[in-house]
Amino acid sequence: MDKPIPLSQKIYLMGINPEKGGISSRSYTAMDYVLLGTLFMELYLEKKISFDEKRIIVRTTSSDNQLHRFLLQKMSKAKSPRKIGTWINKLYFSLKQIREEVQSGLVNQHLIKMETRRFLFFKWKTPVATNKQYLFKLERKIENDIFKGSSAEEDLIFLSFIEPAGILHRLFSDRKKRKQAKQQLKKLLLENRVSGAVADAITASQAIAASVAVSVAATSAVTS
Repeated sequence: MDKPIPLSQKIYLMGINPEKGGISSRSYTAMDYVLLGTLFMELYLEKKISFDEKRIIVRTTSSDNQLHRFLLQKMSKAKSPRKIGTWINKLYFSLKQIREEVQSGLVNQHLIKMETRRFLFFKWKTPVATNKQYLFKLERKIENDIFKGSSAEEDLIFLSFIEPAGILHRLFSDRKKRKQAKQQLKKLLLENRVSGAVADAITASQAIAASVAVSVAATSAVTS
């Protein structure tokens, strides 16, 4: 499959453990919030929304994408434009539905399957990558974009979410190479900045995802 997939599906696919399935431990806590951030960026790239003084302006509620329509209609009901961080918090109770829609999109493209797993009396569905060739091709592109650079706006937006999504550790298991990748990524994003409004929106999404990950980690440390 050579057809590009949306940012949200791409970031979710990269968060899956390619061998065992399931979202990797470093991506798990922040993934839902990162998904929301990438979905807002999809809407921006498709000119469905714009950003004005860190607030989202809905340009149209029309879309062929069911998930996009859901988000656009939610935001259009607000009396005045709200900040991206506000919307991410307000959509907290829709995170499961949003995640399932992203999963469904990947299943329909035969990139993942939802596998039933059991432990004692518990049963749940977990994502498993089914098109390893596509996954590894995507991994190589990300590594190439980090070390050789890319000036494409969509690539830069996607790369901005790699670290908040906890994907660097999966891509670069070697600590030394991971450190180099992190430095190169930081340099790339500084030298090829997206517009100020988009950068603010990305920063807001990253900050919420990071705060959730830290909060969960702190809670786990206290209760363990």
